[in-house]
Amino acid sequence: MSSGFRTFNPSQNTWNKEEYFPTSETALAEKLNILSLAQSIYSKLSAASRADFLKAIHTALEARKENIKGFYLKESGLSNNRFETEWTRTLSTIQLFEQYLRNQYRFEKTEKFISDSIQIQKVTLPIGPVLVLGSSNFPLAYSTAGGDTIAAFAAGCCVFVKAHAMHAGTSIQVAECIEEARKIVNLPEGIFTHVLDDGFQHAQRLCLDERIQAIGFTGSFKGGKALMDLAYSRDTPIPVFAEMGSVNPVVIDQDLSIEQQKIAAKKLASSICTDAGQFCTKPGLIFIPNGPSGENFTKVLKEFVAETNAVPMLHPTIHLNFENGKKEIASISHLKFSNSPNIQIGIEGRWAIAETNVPNLLKNKRLKEEVFGPFTLLVNYTNKEELLIGLEALSGQLTGSIFYDNQSELVTDCIEILTRKVGRIILNDVPTGVRVTESMHHGGPFPASSDSRFTAVGPDSISRFQKYVSIQQKNIS
Repeated sequence: MSSGFRTFNPSQNTWNKEEYFPTSETALAEKLNILSLAQSIYSKLSAASRADFLKAIHTALEARKENIKGFYLKESGLSNNRFETEWTRTLSTIQLFEQYLRNQYRFEKTEKFISDSIQIQKVTLPIGPVLVLGSSNFPLAYSTAGGDTIAAFAAGCCVFVKAHAMHAGTSIQVAECIEEARKIVNLPEGIFTHVLDDGFQHAQRLCLDERIQAIGFTGSFKGGKALMDLAYSRDTPIPVFAEMGSVNPVVIDQDLSIEQQKIAAKKLASSICTDAGQFCTKPGLIFIPNGPSGENFTKVLKEFVAETNAVPMLHPTIHLNFENGKKEIASISHLKFSNSPNIQIGIEGRWAIAETNVPNLLKNKRLKEEVFGPFTLLVNYTNKEELLIGLEALSGQLTGSIFYDNQSELVTDCIEILTRKVGRIILNDVPTGVRVTESMHHGGPFPASSDSRFTAVGPDSISRFQKYVSIQQKNIS
């Protein structure tokens, strides 16, 4: 670790003035030493008491909105509109879990077998202290008071948050709100711990600490897989709930009219380029039919993409990885590559589009992997059979989309494949814009996520941080 570090201001293309220091080993050890007692107390709270805690967090965040917003904007380079959207989503998630705890949550199920004088009670228990790693592309919704943290609190788990280094100021502001809420509802110290680190040492240390019982992560496949390997190497392995990379395939059916193609192309161009394409659900691979229909769609899509304005990416490392990813794709043979002609000024995400066909997709592993940023790969298919082969060649994904006019056999067959390949299927719309609702599933087969059975969004995400025990009692009188 360095003695101190700074966050980056993408809009100004310079480093912010505030200096932050990694949490000391001594402070970390002290927090870990009180974790067991805090967990013991918090796990015994009623659902209503946990709901009160979430409500207090909501109130504290609202009171500090402008301070949080100031750090958010200068540490992410994202727009004011994006802040408002993510802010609303964060508060809505807290409110959703608060209502869930008050109205729907059940701690136990009981069955009585009178003839055998047996009662079986199945109780729902918190899994234990959870490590949450702040996300790079969502400084609020997948970070300090994001979905993982709130779901863990709702389940009765203490939370250790390791802030993303590039959002340290934002994370501190939010962490102070959680601490204020803890004190207001009179919960003991140790329910929540906030950790700063400009590298990976604290994350690795906490991942291997036997007191941590689960991990929530949103980020790259490399980062998620490293955490999984560490967690499974422990004497007592623990689950890692990682939401990782995805190319989110899109299928364009040849039956779309000219007007429908225009609508789909405009939606997709926005989905590819909004906020420099820094979304896990960005459409990164689009299957387009060969022939005049496909040629027209490609032309229109490129026109809409070319009209988008480049905006700064989140920080220099993401920008460097994006540029390197484009170079890797451009170097592949039998592929057409085009990108933004604008001159690079700062760390703006300049769009790029590559074009290839299904046979070339099958031969090149890199073409089936995510390029995080405003990039998409167009893959031409000659018939339904070739399209289905292309879809089958993809690994697990978060989403899969189909644009069509009539639900033909092609559409039906694509849906059948996608049910095995993705966590969410979108018909005639784009995959970005994940709604926080009870019906939403945000996850997918590996490597999109570490376990396709769980969602990172909505009240069902609480099940990641719960365990179950059955108590069987026989009347011996």
